[in-house]
Amino acid sequence: MKKVLFKLFTLLFFAVCIFFSLGLVLPGASDPTGEAPPALITEEGINDDFGNVFEEWFSKHFAFHDEVTDFYADARLTLFNEGNDQVIAGKDNFLFFDDTTADYIGSAPMTDGEITETADALALLHRRTTEAGASFLFLCAPNKNTIYGEYMPERYIKNPNPTDMDRLFAELETRGVPYIDLRPILAEAKEKTLVYHKRDTHWNGAGAELANRAIASHFGLNTPEYGGTVTTNDFEGDLDALLFPGKTMYDENITYNFEGLYAYTSAYATPMDLVITARSAGEGKLLMFRDSFANALIPYLATTYREIRLERVTPYQTSQLETYKPDFVIVEIAERNIREISGYITPDEG
Repeated sequence: MKKVLFKLFTLLFFAVCIFFSLGLVLPGASDPTGEAPPALITEEGINDDFGNVFEEWFSKHFAFHDEVTDFYADARLTLFNEGNDQVIAGKDNFLFFDDTTADYIGSAPMTDGEITETADALALLHRRTTEAGASFLFLCAPNKNTIYGEYMPERYIKNPNPTDMDRLFAELETRGVPYIDLRPILAEAKEKTLVYHKRDTHWNGAGAELANRAIASHFGLNTPEYGGTVTTNDFEGDLDALLFPGKTMYDENITYNFEGLYAYTSAYATPMDLVITARSAGEGKLLMFRDSFANALIPYLATTYREIRLERVTPYQTSQLETYKPDFVIVEIAERNIREISGYITPDEG
């Protein structure tokens, strides 16, 4: 009986290998990018690392790669509530980005020198902004597990010590650099409504609206009256995309009706455009240096300020202080990326 089972297993193993190997020549079955496999013979001679390189190439290009990956991810998620090396499967259908784990458990905190360097860079930009006649604000978008830590798997123990965000805010206080701590605002609001997407890294429309309201209040501005809330189920979560590359999945989103309230003045394509400009009946000119967390903020900012210029270019193009002449300047960045800030702000020359 054992010999029969062994033979059946061997046949199945080779059948699967042959199926996926031959599938490479089937139209539409293999990777659509058309990336050529590594060569055994190169101009320099025999490729000594061919085995490892080919194995890596084949793991990404075998036939029906996305379908197999989706099936495997579905099985792990359904049977064991497990994600993959990029996505953490939490409780109640919540997904979390693995890159935020270090912040959550405190496994790789910024050094005191890094915190000081980051605070000094923001203080420098604050000074430049003030000299240009504008008001400055630093906005740190909390990681989702900072707000919804109760949905993280039990094996992840939340760091009880001051986080990098706590330490940076303390340093900004000593330098007089304006900032907003959104954590208590979002934590209070989540008791009434969802403020982050369950299947995405970022806050949803409700969380973005709260952030915009806090920003406007800081600058002494009013936010406009929006139409009624709109709840849709057409948001494509980035964490779902990391889990299921072969299919599109949708998450719920809460937003407002912005129809007719603002107009883009740039060649807008997606929220990830490097530069986005818009105009409305709002107040003042806003310049924001931002990352993907500001995607959901775009319509709120566009209806609050008369003009907005949102830049996703790094290092920050601080020359815009003189050319754009903003009234308000915001540096927005996700909590997981705050150690990058010092590299985004060019120091003074001389």
